[in-house]
Amino acid sequence: MKKLTSVFISSILHNKLYDEFEDNVGKLSDIYVTTEEGYPRVIGYQIKKDGEVFNYEFRSIQFFEDGKGRVSIKVKGVKEIIPRTYSYLLSKNLLNKQIVDVNGKKVVRVNDLKMAEIAGELRVVAVDSGTLALGRRFRMEGALKAFFGIFRKSPSDTIIMWDDVESIEMVNDNLKISVPYKKLSKLHPADLADILESMDSEYRTKIFESLDENLAADTLEEIEPEIQADILQTVSESKVAEVLEAMPNDEIADMLEEVDAETAEKLLMNLEKDDADEVRELMGYEDETVGSIMNPDYISFNLNISVGETIDLLRALKPDDEIAHYIYITDEENRLNGVLTLRDLIIALPDMLIRDIMNSSFIKVSVSDDIESTVELAMKYDLISLPVTDYEDKLCGIVIIHDIIDDYVFNSKKKKYKKVV
Repeated sequence: MKKLTSVFISSILHNKLYDEFEDNVGKLSDIYVTTEEGYPRVIGYQIKKDGEVFNYEFRSIQFFEDGKGRVSIKVKGVKEIIPRTYSYLLSKNLLNKQIVDVNGKKVVRVNDLKMAEIAGELRVVAVDSGTLALGRRFRMEGALKAFFGIFRKSPSDTIIMWDDVESIEMVNDNLKISVPYKKLSKLHPADLADILESMDSEYRTKIFESLDENLAADTLEEIEPEIQADILQTVSESKVAEVLEAMPNDEIADMLEEVDAETAEKLLMNLEKDDADEVRELMGYEDETVGSIMNPDYISFNLNISVGETIDLLRALKPDDEIAHYIYITDEENRLNGVLTLRDLIIALPDMLIRDIMNSSFIKVSVSDDIESTVELAMKYDLISLPVTDYEDKLCGIVIIHDIIDDYVFNSKKKKYKKVV
């Protein structure tokens, strides 16, 4: 008999355990592990015997293989315990559940779990999402290998170290595995969106609820429209309110166009009146026009302030990157008089007026202009964004060219317009 230093849970579940007196303790039903950080530590065992379920801990546990793939279990110091509140069952709560491969940035199913002895303690060290793991679980490993052999292939384990996974199975409302979704929260919103899109609705909702409002807002912007609608209608009202508060109004308008009118109005109730009115206005523009995709957030200053004052105001505003490329100079009636870049401000003297350094020759578009001609203008003049004016020729927003290309030309997100090129 060969002593094993590591073992798959599928190879020991439902196996008999024998104590130091060779007495049958029962069959292994499940394994308790802690919720602490790091590799989950085994702290107890759920055993079935004569139709009853017992919870035990052992002074020691050893696994032996007989050479034919069968694993026997030897234990010492059997003691009945009460399960701790900060523990959970591996088979019940993880096996056959979804889990996130953080490095691979994808959702996988837990077909098996690998445990190993570390510093005298048995711990979960890896997840197996491979085909061979299924064979082990259903006691069909030999048959599976024979089937693959027909095609001259071999089934394999797909091992993902525990450091690289994030459980998405909540045990109950009070107990969460480690810090909820701590590893997921470090992913880029675009990667997190891909993961959420591949999940069941139930798990998707749980994870989205756990994100802070800024990451949730950024992630929601990256998600496909039909899944956006599902999230908005399944998460709590408080979560919807905080996420919409953190999102730009143009993104909110895009999302609400994917839900029915009644749901849209219900969601708009989470916004301040001015924001809700602005979103309704954006939704009112015809598809394929600049107004339907413009961002109502932009940076503008009056003609008569100095460069130094402008820089101080920008420091206080801390604008988002996407709207900070250009600074628009307007008069008292909010009509566009000129444009500045950040470089223009940096190289100018602090006491100079911005009206004296602004570029008075600029390109602008109207809310009623079509998207295709706007893209052509941007490409011709190598512009990152363009100012948008309303029907009274007043500045009312900007259109960001990256958004148009990302959303429409390559169709990588949602949106209304599908044929720009």
